[in-house]
Amino acid sequence: MFDDLDLAIHDLLSLHPFIDTRNVDEDNSTRTAARGYVSMCLTVLKRESSLGHPQENALLTALRDVADRISGVLMNDHHRDLRRIAEMRALHDTRAALERNRSSASALVEGMPPVLAPRVFRSRHATTGDTAHLAAEALTDENHVLAVAEAAIATAETHGDTAPLDQLIDRLDLAGSSTGLVRLLRGRRNVLTGDLDAAVAELTIGAQAEDRLSRALRPQILATLGLVVAGCRPHRLDEGIGWCRSGRAAGLRPWRRTTAADTALARLLLRRALSSAAPSADGDIREAVRLINGRRRPWHHPDADDRQLLQEALSALDALADTTKDEHRHRAWRESMHVSGTIAARARLAVAWAEWAVGTGDPEYAAEAYQHLVDLASQDAVTRYGARAKQRVLAAAQEYAEEAGYWLARTGRYREAVLALETGRAVGLTEVIGRDDAAVLQRLRAAGRAELAEEYTHAVEDFDDRTRLSSPDLRQSWSHLRDVAGRVAAVTGADPLALFADYDTIAAETDDGALVYLGAAKAGGYALVVAARHDPQYVDLPKLDRATVAELVRNVAAGDGTAFGRTVALRTSPLLPGLRDIEPLEARSVDRTAGALRTLWEAGLRDVVLWSARGEVVTLVPVGLLSLLPLHAAGVPGITGDEDTEWRHVGQFSAIRYAPNVRSLRRCRSTVRQLAGPEQTLLAIDVPDGHGTSAGEHLRYVGRETAEITRHWNGRPTWPRHGCTWAEFHAAADEHTVWHIACHGSVDSDSIMDSRLYFADRQVTLQELRRTLKPSRRRLAVLSACQTNRSGSALPNEAVGLPSALVQIGFAGVIATAWSVDDLATTYLMIMFYRLWRQEGCEPAVALNRAQLWLRTATRTDLAAVLPDADPAGEAGDRPYVDPRYWAAFAYTGA
Repeated sequence: MFDDLDLAIHDLLSLHPFIDTRNVDEDNSTRTAARGYVSMCLTVLKRESSLGHPQENALLTALRDVADRISGVLMNDHHRDLRRIAEMRALHDTRAALERNRSSASALVEGMPPVLAPRVFRSRHATTGDTAHLAAEALTDENHVLAVAEAAIATAETHGDTAPLDQLIDRLDLAGSSTGLVRLLRGRRNVLTGDLDAAVAELTIGAQAEDRLSRALRPQILATLGLVVAGCRPHRLDEGIGWCRSGRAAGLRPWRRTTAADTALARLLLRRALSSAAPSADGDIREAVRLINGRRRPWHHPDADDRQLLQEALSALDALADTTKDEHRHRAWRESMHVSGTIAARARLAVAWAEWAVGTGDPEYAAEAYQHLVDLASQDAVTRYGARAKQRVLAAAQEYAEEAGYWLARTGRYREAVLALETGRAVGLTEVIGRDDAAVLQRLRAAGRAELAEEYTHAVEDFDDRTRLSSPDLRQSWSHLRDVAGRVAAVTGADPLALFADYDTIAAETDDGALVYLGAAKAGGYALVVAARHDPQYVDLPKLDRATVAELVRNVAAGDGTAFGRTVALRTSPLLPGLRDIEPLEARSVDRTAGALRTLWEAGLRDVVLWSARGEVVTLVPVGLLSLLPLHAAGVPGITGDEDTEWRHVGQFSAIRYAPNVRSLRRCRSTVRQLAGPEQTLLAIDVPDGHGTSAGEHLRYVGRETAEITRHWNGRPTWPRHGCTWAEFHAAADEHTVWHIACHGSVDSDSIMDSRLYFADRQVTLQELRRTLKPSRRRLAVLSACQTNRSGSALPNEAVGLPSALVQIGFAGVIATAWSVDDLATTYLMIMFYRLWRQEGCEPAVALNRAQLWLRTATRTDLAAVLPDADPAGEAGDRPYVDPRYWAAFAYTGA
C-alpha cells in the first residue's frame, strides 16, 4: 500500500471520516483501530517524498484530528513520531525560507564585485567624507576616486544612506569622468533602490564604454550585470552566467588568472547547479570550486563571501556524489566563522551555514548554526544607523531567534536557548537602552575619565536627536558616536553600543517571580522558565507551532472591536485609496477571540502557570508571533456564577507583566529604584470627544474616571484636565512622572507607526510621539484607550508599539489594552487600580491584576459602592463584568 504514495494518502483520507474514537479508554477494538490509523498516517508522513505532496496538509489535518481525540491513549512511539514529522517539515520549510531570502531581489546587493578590484589598482584608504572634498584635479587620481566610490557604496549598502554615492556620481558626471565608472555606480545605485531594469540599462551602456578606466572596470561591470539579470529574471540565469564569463574573459591576462568577476560567476554556477537536475550540475559545481580556490592564494586572504561560496560548493559536491561528510563539513563551516570581515558579510555566511545545517536534519548542527546566526544578525542590525537598513536586516531575521531557541532546547542547551531568544528580541529597543546605560558613565568616572563620560553623553544625545528628526547629518553623528564609544571601550573594556546578554544577568531579574520566554517555532511551541540561578526549565508546547499561532493572531484580529468602546477603526476609503476615514467599529464578535484564548490555555499556557512559573509576579517575554497575542488573558470559562472557577485564566495564579526582553526589564526596574524617594506627580487627562470622531463615539465616563483618580491621589495634589488638547498635554508632560490618558485610540498593526491617540485638537501618531516626547525617568503611563497594547505585525520581534515607545523614553511601566474596551467597565477598573496602588501600597502590576480579579467578581452592589450614580450594563445577572472582554484587555509592560 505504501509503495504508491498517492494511493496511500487517498485511502487514508477516505478512511478518516469513519475513524470512531468514542470510548477509546474502554473499548479495545476502537482504541486499536484509532491507533492503527495514526500509525499508518505517520508511516506515510515520515517519508521524504511526502514533503510538498499536494495532499500533504490534508493528511496532516486528518492525523492531528484523530491524534487529538485519542491523545490520552497514544503510545510513546506515536508521540516521538509526531515530533519527528513536525521537525521534518520545519527543517524543510526553514531551508526553503532561507533559500528564498538569499535568492531574492533584495539580496542582490550582497556579494556584488567590488569597484576597487585587488591587484588592478593600488588601494588607498578613503571614507565617504572624502566625497565632498574631491576637487576637480583630484578626479584624475583614479586610485583615490575608486576608493571613495567603494566607501560610498559600502555606506549605501550597509546603512541605506545613498547621499555620498549620489554626490560622487554627480561630481563625476559633471567632470566628464569615465563613462564605465559612472554607469557602474548608477547601476549599483539602482540596485539599492530596487529599480533593476534601470540598473540593467546603465550597466549595459557601461560595458560598451571604451575609455581606459572603463576597460579596466569591465570585469566588475559585466559581473554586476550578470548578477542583476539573473536576480531580476530567474529564467535568464544562463544569460547572467554568460555576462559573468565575459567579465572574466575581459580581466584575464597571461600573468593574472583571477579576476573581479570570478566570485559572481561561481555564485551563479552554484545557483544553476542547485536549482535543477541538469547534466551540467557536476561541471558547474567543479568549475565554481576551481574559481574559488583560484582566489585562495598567499597574497589574497579569503573573505567571508569567499568562504561561504567554497563551503556551499563543497557541500554541493558531497550531495552530488551522495557521500556523507556531515561532521567534517560542519567543522569546516564552524571554522569559516572565524574569518575577518564585516559583520554583514559574516551574517551572510551564518545564513548559508544554517541553510546547510537544517538540510542535514541534525538538531545539533541546526542549533549551533542558528546560535551564530542570531548573534550576528542582531549585531548586524545594530551596526547600521539607517532606519530602513536596520528594518531590512531585522525583517529577514524575524524567525531566527525562535528557531534557534527551539533547536538549542531540543539538544538540551537550555541556557543557550534563553540567550538566543534574549539576543534576538527587541534589538532596536535594546540598542537605545544600551546607549543610555548609566553604568557606563559610572565606570568612566570611577576610572577618572569624567570628561569622556561627558563627551559620550553629548554624543548619544546628539545621535538620538538627529535620529528622531531624520537629520541629513545622521551619518556624521553616527561616526562621531562610534569614535567616542571606541574610546569608552578602551577604558571600560566593553563597547557600550554592542549587544550583550549573559545568563546570570537574566537570572538576577527573577527575585520577585519567574521569567518565562515563549516561542513558536515551525516544529512546535515551547517555554523556557527561568527562576533563580539554576538552569531553565523547558516546557514543550507542541500544539503551539508557528502555523497555529499565526491562525490565532488572525482570529484575535478578526474578533477585535466593540460598540461604544474607546476605539475608532482606521479603514482605507474605496474612493480615495490614499486617504484614511474614521468610522465606529461594528459590535464585536467575541467568539473568535474567546476561542483563541481558550486554545492558548489548553495548548500549554495552563501547564506553564500551574506547574512551572509561579510567584507574586510572572514576567512573560513572548517571541515572534506570540507577542501579538494577549497571553495574560488566556483561559476558559468555568461554572457560571462560581467566582472561584468563572473564567479560569493565566492571571488568576500570578500577576502577569510583559517585558520586550530582560535588558529592558532591567532598565525599568532600575528606574523604579531611582524614583523610590521622590514624590510621584500625576498628569491625568481625558478627551471624551477626540478630534475627528463622531457624536456617536462620545466617551461618557472618561471625565468621571480622571476626577475619581485625582480625588484619591495621595501624591502631590493635582486635578484632571478635561477635553485636553495635544498642546496642553505636550506642555505639561515633562513635569510629571505618572501619565493617565483616557481617550480614543486606534491601531493599524500593518502600519504601526500610524497608530494614534485622539486629543481634542488633533490626532497624534506613534511616530510623532516617539519624535517629540523627551526622554526622562518616569514611573508609569496608563493608556486608558483601546488597542494600545498592540504591536506591529511586520516586525513582531521588535515589539514596536506604544508600550515599547514609552519604555524607550524612560517609563518604568506601561498599562495598555489588547483590544477595544468598554467605557464604564474601564472606569471601574481604573478607580480600583489606583486605590490598590496608591492607597494600599501594591506594586502596579499586582494592583492591576487584583483590580481585574475584583471587576470579574464584582456584584452590582460592589459596583454601586464605587460609583453610586452609574448603571453598569455588561452581562445579565448580578456580576455584569464576568466576561474577560471587560477586564482582561489591560496588560502591564515593564516593572
